Amino acid sequence: MRKLVPTPLGITLVRGYQTIDPDLCLPDIRSFIEQQITLIAKGQVDHRHVVQHVIQQFTQKFSYFVKKIEDMDALFEAQFSALTDSGRILSKCGKCLRYMKYISSQPTRLYCGTCEEVYYLPQKGNIKLYKELSCPLDNFELLICSMPGPDGKSFPLCPYCYSNPPFEGIEALINTAKTGSVGKIGKGSGMPCSLCPHPSCPNSLVSQGVCACPECSGTLVLDPISAPRWKLCCNMCNCLVFLAQGAHRISTTKERCGECDSSIIEVDFNKKTTPLEDGATLHRGCILCDELLHSLVEMKHGRSFKHMSSRGRGRGARKGGRGRGRGGGKIMDPKMSFRDF
Repeated sequence: MRKLVPTPLGITLVRGYQTIDPDLCLPDIRSFIEQQITLIAKGQVDHRHVVQHVIQQFTQKFSYFVKKIEDMDALFEAQFSALTDSGRILSKCGKCLRYMKYISSQPTRLYCGTCEEVYYLPQKGNIKLYKELSCPLDNFELLICSMPGPDGKSFPLCPYCYSNPPFEGIEALINTAKTGSVGKIGKGSGMPCSLCPHPSCPNSLVSQGVCACPECSGTLVLDPISAPRWKLCCNMCNCLVFLAQGAHRISTTKERCGECDSSIIEVDFNKKTTPLEDGATLHRGCILCDELLHSLVEMKHGRSFKHMSSRGRGRGARKGGRGRGRGGGKIMDPKMSFRDF
């Protein structure tokens, strides 16, 4: 019995079609056109109307495909380039639970050989696995991106969320937060955890955001790996705020300041350098309203850090974001509209 065996080229090509526009691989379009031809032959539909509609739809699909052609290029490069041989194992894929390869050459990305998926990462900074934690949205293992230099900020990210921002309207925040030279969503500029509005994830903006940034409309977020030089980093600009230096631990809490609505933080001071009376080390307070904590704040790359009760902590603007799914008011997806004819 003769069999058709797909080549790696054919498999990658079809996978690219599925990634960009799945309908290009399905029989729906041909079936639709055959149905219209039958109706034309029976005199039930106008020939020119059908031809005009089909040309219009294929024109839209072609334009959409051209805009997403980099996704096809990435799959071909990952499949046929020697880069996959030089990539190193880094983290697990949330779909197949197999390990993905980290390709450090530009553009920096992760490649899952099992799912044949490419996930873009920040193009600057050092990428490492983050405590083997997983994203509650998609089960991908989290990574931590650390910018170089003593004042460089660090932030966790989910590879899938970074390449495929899951919340409606998040693209506008990503565009505002971009500071690098790469200017496309999903390729070097995506959604890190510091922009994520997930209400219960311990690494999201809701959990780690402390107060409003004095320089922009962003939020100062606790840098999770900045110990012992603890700092807050704005998720929109390069503003840095250094906290109590040398503390054993600093963490956010679910409590909020009654005066300015900022998050209350908990500081565990070093026994030898604690500023608390009687050698106490544990202290909770608001960095804007608590005199002790505010006296330990040092501003970097920004104006003086003053009480901002009128502005709050800047996290309200992130609320209301909805998760994966389709919502009203969305621009028509050019991938497929034949079925609506």
